[in-house]
Amino acid sequence: MTISIKLAGYQPHGSLLSQTLKLFSDFLKKHLPDTVSIKFSNNIMDLGYAPGAMPDAIESGKFDIGYIATSYFSKSIPELYIFDLPFTLRNKAQAYRLVDGPFASMVASQFEKKTHLKLLNIWEYGYRHFTNDSHPIRRPIDCQNLPIRTLLNELHPIMFKTLGFKPVTLQVNEFLKQLKAGKKIAQENALTNYYNFGIHEFHHHITLSSHLLGMAILICKRELFENWPREIQEVVTAAAHHATLEQRKIAAIEEEVVLQNFSPDNYQIHKLTDEEKSLFEDALITPTSPYREKIGKATLAMLGE
Repeated sequence: MTISIKLAGYQPHGSLLSQTLKLFSDFLKKHLPDTVSIKFSNNIMDLGYAPGAMPDAIESGKFDIGYIATSYFSKSIPELYIFDLPFTLRNKAQAYRLVDGPFASMVASQFEKKTHLKLLNIWEYGYRHFTNDSHPIRRPIDCQNLPIRTLLNELHPIMFKTLGFKPVTLQVNEFLKQLKAGKKIAQENALTNYYNFGIHEFHHHITLSSHLLGMAILICKRELFENWPREIQEVVTAAAHHATLEQRKIAAIEEEVVLQNFSPDNYQIHKLTDEEKSLFEDALITPTSPYREKIGKATLAMLGE
C-alpha cells in the first residue's frame, strides 16, 4: 500500500525554505520510492491560505508536513522567543549549536505538551534586514513614523515601536497586496524572501542590519506520524535531518547570491556600522528584558549567557 504525504510551504520556488522543503521531499522519494507518494504544495498562498494558517491546516489534515516561522509559536512556547531577541544570535554557528543541542528536544517536548504537532527539525532562512522605498535606515531616528510590516508575534511590534516605527501586523500575502496597491510600508525580512516574494520591486533601500536570524520549524501532525509504519517514521526523521544539514550549505552563500541581483544604480545598500548597530541594541534592551525572563535562564545559558 502506498502512503500519501502532503508537503506544504508558503514561499516562491527560489526561496531558501522552498529549496529546503524540496531537499526534504527528494530524500523521501529516493528512500521510499515504492512506499510513499508525495504531493508537494510549494506555496499555499496560491491555494488561498495565509502563512499563519499552516499549523491549523496540518492539524486538520489538509497538509501533513510543512514549515512556519518560529515567531508564530513564541507566545505558546516561550523558549522560542530566543529567536526574537534582537542582535542575540551573533553568527550562524552559534544558532546551529543551539538547535543541534538539547534546545531542540526541549522545544519538541513543549510541542507535545501544548499542541497536536510534532517538531521534525528547526531551519534557518537568513538574517533579517530592514528595507523600504524612501530612505536609508542607519539610526533609530531614521525609523521615526515609518510604517513597518511585522510578523504575528507579541514582541516584534514592541521592538519596532520602540525604534520609532509604526508597526503594522500583516501576513506576507496581505503585505504584498498593500505594496501593489501603492501603500508605503517598510519591512524586515531575510534577503531570500525580500527577493523571491518580489518586494525588491517596491523597496530600493536595503539596510543590512542583521537584527534577527530568521528561524523556521518543520512540523507534522503528531498522531499521523505515530500511525505511520516505523520505516516511514525513520525515513521522515532522516529526511528532516538531511535537509537541515544541506540547507546550511545553501544558506552560507544565499545572501551573497541574492545581493548580486541589485545594481548600485537602482538600489542603495547600507551595512550598519558597529556604532550604528549599538544605537539599535541600546534602544532595545529595556523592551526586550521581560522576554528574556520568559525564555528562562536555562535556555539563555545554552547560548553561553
